[in-house]
Amino acid sequence: MRRTWTVKLAVALAALLSTRSLGADTLGYVQQKFSDLHFEKGKWRRTGQLPCSTYVAEADGAVVEVLRIGMGNLVPFKAKKDLAVTVCGSVVSFDEGFETGKPVEK
Repeated sequence: MRRTWTVKLAVALAALLSTRSLGADTLGYVQQKFSDLHFEKGKWRRTGQLPCSTYVAEADGAVVEVLRIGMGNLVPFKAKKDLAVTVCGSVVSFDEGFETGKPVEK
């Protein structure tokens, strides 16, 4: 009986630890290659330094439009206040929680 409880505890701890380690690999954001970005004027503040910059939404509903490589339309992403977009070269990374709108023809 005691051995069964010990095994169950060990299995539960292993599951908890593996879930936490798997969560560390899950980045919690979406990445896309882009050729052009348009940040809504006055609703974003830039932080960070080159080669990467981070843009933080200063208001709910702040929009950043992304022209993905090989596509002919801008895709709007709407943020809640304090959500961040990180730009490194031609890759943009979005925090979890952005809303995507209908693509707009460029």
